[in-house]
Parts: sequence; C-alpha cells; structure tokens
Amino acid sequence: MKTPRPLTLMLAVSLGACAPATPPPTRELIDVKGSAYERGLSHGTQLRSKIHSFYTTLLTNALFPYLSREQPDIASFLPVYAGERFQNGQFAYQLLLDSAHAIEKSLPRAVHEELQGVADGSGLSYDEVLVLNTFVDTVMAVRGVALAIRLTRAPQVESIEFVGVDHDGVDNDGDGVVDQPGEGTFSPWVPALAGQLVEVPTTTTIRMVLTDADGVDPASLRVSLGDSLFTQGSDGLTITSLSATRLEVVLATPLDAASIDTLVISAGDLALRQQPPPVHESFMRTEELVFTTSGAGLAPRDVLRPALNDGRTRPPGFAVGVRRSATQGAAAFLATDFALLDANTSHKHTAIVRHQPDSGPAFATVGWAGMVIGLSGMNANGVAYACSPSDTLDNSVVGSVFAQVADLTTATLTAKGTPIGFAGRKVLETATDTASAVAVMKSLKHVYGWACTIEDAAGGLAAVETDSDIFNDGSGGVFPYAPEDRDATGHTYSSVGADDLITGSSFTKNVPDSPTLMIAGQRLVPQRSWSGFFFRSRRVMDAVARKLTAQYGSVTADSLQTLLSDPEVVDHSDSMNEVVFDLGRREIRAAMGTEPTSDSPFEITPVSP
Repeated sequence: MKTPRPLTLMLAVSLGACAPATPPPTRELIDVKGSAYERGLSHGTQLRSKIHSFYTTLLTNALFPYLSREQPDIASFLPVYAGERFQNGQFAYQLLLDSAHAIEKSLPRAVHEELQGVADGSGLSYDEVLVLNTFVDTVMAVRGVALAIRLTRAPQVESIEFVGVDHDGVDNDGDGVVDQPGEGTFSPWVPALAGQLVEVPTTTTIRMVLTDADGVDPASLRVSLGDSLFTQGSDGLTITSLSATRLEVVLATPLDAASIDTLVISAGDLALRQQPPPVHESFMRTEELVFTTSGAGLAPRDVLRPALNDGRTRPPGFAVGVRRSATQGAAAFLATDFALLDANTSHKHTAIVRHQPDSGPAFATVGWAGMVIGLSGMNANGVAYACSPSDTLDNSVVGSVFAQVADLTTATLTAKGTPIGFAGRKVLETATDTASAVAVMKSLKHVYGWACTIEDAAGGLAAVETDSDIFNDGSGGVFPYAPEDRDATGHTYSSVGADDLITGSSFTKNVPDSPTLMIAGQRLVPQRSWSGFFFRSRRVMDAVARKLTAQYGSVTADSLQTLLSDPEVVDHSDSMNEVVFDLGRREIRAAMGTEPTSDSPFEITPVSP
C-alpha cells in the first residue's frame, strides 16, 4: 500500500475557503477588575445575554440530551440512575449538579465569590453557573465510564499476526533481537505510541482474530490498508468463523516497498440493542496498527503516522511549545488548537477575559461567556498553559464507584477534585515561571485526565499529564516531563529537537494510566486500549512533528498560526479556538468565533490592557 497523501478531499476544499475580512461578532474581549466578586459581577453583566444563550444552547439543548443517551448503559451498572430523580429529562443536569457540588468543596473561597458575581451579573442561578464552570471534566469522566461499559459489549481484537516475520532475518520490533519466537504477533493486542513493526516483507499476510460473546458480524467488518478498503467478499480478504464467538480475518495483498502503512480494523457484533435508539449493533473502537515495509529504513520509534484518507477522521486538540534553537531570534511561543465540542454553538460565545485582580499578576483566559476558566491562558509574568483532554479510567468518577463498590445499588458517579480550568486559573494567579506552574499542578488533586503544556518567557518548558491517582500508584496523579527527559527506551517523550514539546489528547509519559482489572463485572483498561482519542491524537501529534521539523530553527508566531490552521490538524466540526501565546511580548494571538476556527482571522490581544 502506498503511504496516503496527507490531506483528504474534504480538508483540501476547506483550505480554499476564504477567512472573513473582519473579526466575527461572536468573539468577545472583556476586562474585569477588582476583587473576585467584582470581576465575576463585571463578567456576568458585560456578557449577560451571551451567558444565557451559551447555557441554553450548549447545555440545555445539546449536552444534556447527548449525555442522557448514556443513561441506559449507566443505569444497567448503577441502578440509582434509573430512579425518579433522574427521569423526565433530568438525568444529565442532576448528575452534573451532584458532581458540581462535590467539586465546589475543593475550590477556594475566591472562586465561589467570582462564580456568585457571574450569577448576580448574568441572572443565572449560582448552581447553573457552577455547572457551567465544572461540566467539562465531569462530562469527560462520565462519558469515559459509559464508553468503557459499551465497549465491553462490542467485538475485541484478540490478536494480530504478520505471518512469517519471525524468520525474515530482520529485527522487526526494534527490541535488538532478530527473529525471536512470536515476533510480528500481537497477542493480546495492545496499541503502541509509534510504529509497531518495521521492515515487513512486501509479501506478508496479516491474520487477525476478533472475538465477541454475541459473535462478530462479518458483514460489518471493515479493514483498511493505506487507501484500500476491504470488506466481506473483497479480493484478498478471507473471513472464517473459528467458533460462535471468534472470527478469523486474513488479509493477503501485495505491499509496496519502503512505505509506511496503517492497518485499520472495525466491526460490530451480532446482537441488536434497543437502547439508546435506533436499534443498533455494538461497534468496537476502530483499531490501528502502523508499520513499515522493507526499505523504509526506520526504527519503530521513528515512524510517524501518515494521515488517513478516510474522510471522517477528526483531529483532536494539541499544543506545541517552542523556544531557543527552535525559533527565530530564540523567542518563546506556546501554540494550541483546542477541539472538543462545538454543537453549532460554542463558537458563537467565545471570549477572552482579561483580569486585573486586587493582588497578583494580571492574566487572561481564552474561553467562553460565563466561564471563569479557560483551557488555555497567560499571565503578565509571561507564563502560559494550554491543555487538552486525555481519556483515562483513572479518574475521580471511577474512584467514586470504587468507594461504593460494596453496594452498587446506591453508588453514584460523582466527580471530585480540581477541574483543569481551575488548576489553570491558579497557575495564572500565582506562577512566576514554568517550575512554579508545575508545582501548582502537583499540589492539586485532579478530576480527570489532561495533557498540558506550560511555558514561560525565559524558555522554561514542560508538559504535565494528569489523572486522579485512584489506584494510589505514588504519582499523585501528575506526570511532568521536559524536552530533555527520556523514556525507558532512551527516546525523548514528545520532542523533535532540544527546544520543543508536543502534547495531544493522549498520554505520552503516563502510558500505563490504569491497570487492567474487573470491577463489578466491568473491565478497566489503560487509555490506549479504549479511548477514541488515542489513535487520532497520535496521528495529529505526528503531523505536528513533521511540520515542526520542516521549520525548526525559524519558527515564528506567524508560522505557528499557519501550522494551527493546516487542514491536516483542524477538526472541522468541533474546533473551538486556535491560540498562539507570544510569551516575550505578552501577547495572545487568537482565532475563534467561527466553525471551524481556521476560518477566523487571528487577532492580537495584549495580556494586560
């Protein structure tokens, strides 16, 4: 198979779209001063109508119905959610409100006062403002639980075998041993961060075994290799039932030499489920395996995933910090493309809120009307952060189930700890450099999994991955690393040179984030074995690595804007903002207010008025 071209037709068409000549009216910039309550009151008053609109259109009309679709699966595991309080469309709101009240206990008094100010200024209730500012981490955690439950009912890849590579005279898995028994066989199947096999002979046959308690539906099977799709009846694809629960799939097709290929597998089961409607099969997470063929000349860790020409893959959020030798003039920049949930409304309510508190540095958050948090921001000390969600079952909601496992009839999904937006706020309010910002992150208990990049104007640069440490592994749920740090194999975690860091919506250091175990009949597995973000995140991080390598030593704020708007890395339905923090100049360059955000012009905003 040929390495697919990096752009899909859909994205290429989008690249040709013209950006508006003037900033969209959906973008707001407000300044707030004084005490926490006064700043909240000013925020609520200035954006009153947009706060009401945002709450109604995103939460009431979009998120609550979406989350309510998970109620049947969750209630099958935790019966309390079949109770009267969660009926009649109240499931999502009540669940989020319960978690909001639990999270509230971890927030400083000043945050309570600021939230009250937003409520008083906007006319929303305090509880509504609290939910608006805490729902992101809670929804991600609950969604993770629901997805994990659902995936236990879907087909699983039992094994993948590249037949014959264990005697081809090559070290295909990069472990320093040639042709050891089982080389080229992944049983059990566990995805890798980079390439899983290299220098595979072009005549290799690929054998896969899928399993499901209800049987695997051969008519639903999809196997892709490069730009070729194989289904039941396709030449080169043989499907054999090994038993009522196991299906063998053999792909025999010539491979092109010296290529990087992505094997993609998906299938549904034979059971038809009624809830949530419509009637449906249970589909597995689409699995991917990246490998090279003879002549590519790459080690597994050097393999960068190619783009997929599938017309549906959406890049998740990412961030890239650059400094010193990576940039023109040894400048320091932090760039982020945040993508999660637009629902045809988030882009209409974007806001940069600049704070001038009574004490401490001025700072600005990039976010949305009514939210005192941002998923990125910068302070007048020249410290900036940017975070993307990173799925994990090591989260506080799962921890709440652990605490109640003796009696699941009354157990609830309740988030606890500090949401990442409030962790970022504390960084902005207190940090003088990257080291002190990392110390802030270490001091907190985190609600969910996030991958953050932090940088200061002097070039201090670090990544911080978080989870809730419900398994008490000694990490405290915080996993920092710097460009120079290396993993057990001697490779840098996510840098292409000495002066950059790339983070995405997947873990790079905290890879064994969760053990594999059963709890009350439900299987818990590490992120890379279940998250829908994992493969898409690895792909977008590799795309950024390719583009960054091409301009290393000459990176500017303008070139980062171009990178953020490249169609290969833009989610065209759920992008939420693109931001370049110019740390030396204390300037925020933000594109937001349209969907996709790449259709918006970048505007420059000083962190202080």
